[in-house]
Amino acid sequence: MRKNRLLLMGALAVALSIVGCNCDPVVDPDPSEDSGTPPGGQQDAGGNLPDGSTPLPDGGGVILPDGGILLPDGGTGTVDSGTPTGPATGPGSACLNTGAQCSRTGGAACCNGVCGTDGVCPSNNNLCRGSGEFCTVGTACCSNSCVNGQCSANLCLDEGASCSSAEQCCTRTCTGGQCAPVPNTSSTCKVLGQACTSGANCCSTNCQNGVCTRAYACNAYGDICTRNAECCGNACSVNDGGVGRCLNVTGGGGGGCTQDGNPCSGGSGCCSRTCVDLGYGATVCQPVGGCKLTGNFCTSNNACCGAISPSNVTCAGGRCDNGTSCNGTGNICGSAKLPDGGTLAINASQNCCNGQKDVCKLDSSGVPRCFGGGGTGGCSPEGYDKNNPNCCIQTGNICQFSDQCCSGTLCLPDSNGVLKCQGSSGGGGTNPDGGSTGGGTCSAVGTRCDGDAGVVCCAGTECRATSELTRACQSIYTPPPPPPADGGTGTTDGGTGTPDAGSGGGCSANDSACTTGTQCCSGICTGGKCVAPAVCQPQNSVCVTNADCCSGLSCSVPLGSTVGSCQPGSTCSSSGQACSPTNPCCSGLSCRNSFGSSCDGTSACTCRVIIN
Repeated sequence: MRKNRLLLMGALAVALSIVGCNCDPVVDPDPSEDSGTPPGGQQDAGGNLPDGSTPLPDGGGVILPDGGILLPDGGTGTVDSGTPTGPATGPGSACLNTGAQCSRTGGAACCNGVCGTDGVCPSNNNLCRGSGEFCTVGTACCSNSCVNGQCSANLCLDEGASCSSAEQCCTRTCTGGQCAPVPNTSSTCKVLGQACTSGANCCSTNCQNGVCTRAYACNAYGDICTRNAECCGNACSVNDGGVGRCLNVTGGGGGGCTQDGNPCSGGSGCCSRTCVDLGYGATVCQPVGGCKLTGNFCTSNNACCGAISPSNVTCAGGRCDNGTSCNGTGNICGSAKLPDGGTLAINASQNCCNGQKDVCKLDSSGVPRCFGGGGTGGCSPEGYDKNNPNCCIQTGNICQFSDQCCSGTLCLPDSNGVLKCQGSSGGGGTNPDGGSTGGGTCSAVGTRCDGDAGVVCCAGTECRATSELTRACQSIYTPPPPPPADGGTGTTDGGTGTPDAGSGGGCSANDSACTTGTQCCSGICTGGKCVAPAVCQPQNSVCVTNADCCSGLSCSVPLGSTVGSCQPGSTCSSSGQACSPTNPCCSGLSCRNSFGSSCDGTSACTCRVIIN
C-alpha cells in the first residue's frame, strides 16, 4: 500500500512539473489512507495537497493555484499526465506543442505562436518565444506569460481571473488577487492573450483560437509593452519595466503613415506602401529592403533613405524625416515606370534626387522607389539598373537598396551599419531555397554534387540522386508517414528515406536541358537550361528585411534594432524573396518575373506587391 501511495505521489509531482506549476512538493498522505483513493479524494489531517491547491469534492482531480484542473485517469490511482490544465481554449488554457494538429478557428493555441497554414503547430520562430524558453517578461512569450524565468505552457489569464502575480495576467496587472486592466490608458483594444471574438477586438487585429494573437514580431499600436523596443514604432507609454501600451508616434517628417509591423487594411496608409499577411493571419505594413523609408522607425541617420547629400535625411525623434530638399534616393516615389511601359501613380513625391521622376521605378518587391544615378557615368536618365554593368553600384560602394547593385549582389549593412553592395554571406548557413550564395562556401540548389570537386550543398538542401549516375543539391526530402504495419519492414528503399534512391530522376541539375521549370531542381528553366535562383542570404547571415533572406527564412531583427539575421520560421515568401509556381508568396503578393509577368518557371521570379 505504502509503495503504491509513493508511486501515486511521484506521478503527481511529474504532472505538476510538466504544467509549470510553481508549487511546493506534495506532502505524503496519511499512511492509513486507502491507496486507491485518487488525488482530490477525502482527506484526513495528514493529507496535505500542494500549496494553494484545492481537492474537488467528487474526487475528480485537483484545482491548481492558477485555476487549472489536474485530472486522474478515471479512478485507477494514476494520473494522466497528458491531460492539460485549465480551460480547453482561450485565456488560461494549455498550449499545443510543436508538431501538434491545430486550427486557427478553434481549439487550443500553439505554444510557439500561431497555427501554421498546414494545420500543424510550427517550430520556434521569431514572432515570440515558445513554452519553456528563457524569458524575463511575458511580452516576449507566445503564451504572454513568463513564470520563474520560463515561458509558461498555459496562456495568460484575462481580466477578472484570480492571480497571485502580474506575470500570470495578459495585462501584466494583478490587483487585489485579480487580473486588472492596463493602468493609465485610454486605449480600448484588447492586448495579446486576451479573449476575442474577431480581429476587430484586438490591437493586433489578429484573433485566433479565441485569443488576441501576434501578427508580427513587434507589438502593434495600442498593444501591451514594458519598454520602447517591444513596439513596432519603438515608443511605449512606459520605458521603465512597468506596464503600458504602444504609442502611435506621428511627425518627424513622416506625417501620419503607419510604421512597419503595424496592422493595416491597405498599402496606401503604410510608410512602405506595402500591406501583406506574412502568413500569421492578419495584414501588416511590411518593411521593404535596404534603407528605412520616410516616417519609419530608425536608430541613426545612416538607416534612413537619403541620409547623404543632397537630401540630407535625418533620424528625427526616432523617425526618418523628409530631408531638406529632393526626395532621397531609395525613398518611395509617386510615379513609377512599369515593365510594360505604363506608369503607376501613388500619393508620394516625384521629385527624386539625381533624376527626378525619370528614376522612379519599381524595385524587385514591386514598390516604386527613387533609384538615383540618372544621367551619371554610364547611366541613362532612368538611373541605376542592376542588369546594366555600366550603370550599377559596384561591390563595396554605398547603396540604398539591392536593385541598385551590380551582378545580383545585395545592399547590406557593413560592420559600421553603413549599407553597401556586397555578396551574400554563403558559408555554412541554412539556405532553404538554395539561392546563389555569391561566392560563399556552399553550393546553390541544382548544383551537381556527384563528382569529387568538394561540392558542399547549403544547409537546408542535400545531395540526392537525379539519375542513376548523377546527383544534385536538392531540398531536403521529407518522407510521408509510414503505412500501417503489414508485416513488412516499415521502411522504403532500404531505409534511405528517399524514394527509389537507386534510380533517381526526380529533377535536373543546373545547366541541364529543360523545357519547363518543373523539370529543374531549382524550379527555373531559362533559355532551355536549368539555372540557380537569385542571390540571397542564408541562415545566420546579416539582413535588414525578409527580402534579403532566402525563401523559408525571415529576417529576425532584435527589438529596438534595425539590423538582424536570417532565421527559420517563415511560413511563406515575403515581398522581394524568391518564388516559383511551386513556392508561392504570402497572401497579398504575386509571384512575378523581371518583366512583371506571372511566373511560369522560365526565369527567376520574386514576390511583388500589387499596388492598384
